Amino acid sequence: MPAETAEREIISLLLDAYERSSFFKTGAAPTRRIKIRLHDSGLSNYPRYKIENHEERTEINRAALHLAQKDLVDIRWMKGEENHIIAQISLNTETPAAIMDAYTFLGRKPKNTRAGEISARIQVLLESIESPWIRRFLEDCNESLSKNRSLTGGKLSPDDEERENLFRALRFIDERRDKEELLERVFSIRCFGNSKTFETAIKKRLLEILRRYTGEDDSTDGELLAFAGIVRYPERFEFRGPLVLRLDDVDGGGRVDFSPLRDGASLSTLDFTRGRLELPASLDRILSIENKANYTSYIRQNTANTELVLYHGGQYSPSRGRFFRALAAAMPENCSWYHFGDIDYGGFSMLARLRREIHGAVRPFHMDKDELIKYAALTRPVTPSYAAKLQALTERGELADCRPCLVYMIQNNIRLEQEALLEDQDSRIGQRQYIW
Repeated sequence: MPAETAEREIISLLLDAYERSSFFKTGAAPTRRIKIRLHDSGLSNYPRYKIENHEERTEINRAALHLAQKDLVDIRWMKGEENHIIAQISLNTETPAAIMDAYTFLGRKPKNTRAGEISARIQVLLESIESPWIRRFLEDCNESLSKNRSLTGGKLSPDDEERENLFRALRFIDERRDKEELLERVFSIRCFGNSKTFETAIKKRLLEILRRYTGEDDSTDGELLAFAGIVRYPERFEFRGPLVLRLDDVDGGGRVDFSPLRDGASLSTLDFTRGRLELPASLDRILSIENKANYTSYIRQNTANTELVLYHGGQYSPSRGRFFRALAAAMPENCSWYHFGDIDYGGFSMLARLRREIHGAVRPFHMDKDELIKYAALTRPVTPSYAAKLQALTERGELADCRPCLVYMIQNNIRLEQEALLEDQDSRIGQRQYIW
């Protein structure tokens, strides 16, 4: 093994040990040795150092002596084996300049320097990014960098390419937050210039970030990606009721009336953008339903032509948000919007988002304390961390009217999913006297 290789390995191991120490993390001057063992009471941090291999041991000894001459390290020989077997090598930490000499020798940047550079990079991103979930992630990354003074154990990859790919994806997603969603491969081509980069390098990490920072623990991967404007297939909006689409690109004006379809209809994003939505003056309620099974059950039990029922799904994509906003804009004067979701964190966060982004007066439908009491046998327990998330919802102004239900959930450590109501033959879904 060349002596230069051994010198670089020794300094690299010593700097790794230094960057793991509390002195590095706190910026304090070292008060004990930063060392590696070569042959110390049978222990070694450097497996290459084999005392029975004369040639290799001699080469490493020579490398260590050369480093000592440069005043980068101190050598402690095994007792009785001076200039023959090295017990320990320690980094020269007498002054900050001596430590920096070791970094210079390797051409390596201290982790805290890299952390500072990456933190500055994040600050630049934060100046332009508006999506709340992306901002929360980046702010947490900055806090972790500040605390650890390195990327070790942090929220970002130490690999420059992986980290930059993630930053690029987040910036691209934010720039497109109000635009139509993209198919996964189209997203990958437009963002990275390669159809496979998203799938192979970014998708798994992006899903982890979405799941944590949007609060949608129970959402599917597809729902999470749709929230970010990325879909596997073109999106379709499902509904049942008296909705009319006026097509602007048909000679004489095209009119598509969906009201005769008793078992529901769907509308593609492409066709939706071709025209305008119209709702009749007789419409008295829009009801959005979170879960597909409940949506299907409801529209088959209820056929009122004064009600528009929407399949909401999980956290909606940018395109579905535009569809919802178009419906809100077309609502007649005496029409009300209700939302029927799970009585859990996701259901109430969706209600809050509808109120915040679509229509400020959206009302909860069968999402109250009475439902929890009635279907107590069908509720599920929640963890302390989940209860903490519910507690955070009680502090949100747009959910002030839901606070009694949220408090009851926290006090009893329970939640209730919509599908559970389908198991109960006495379910009140569809009996409008409970609402009007």
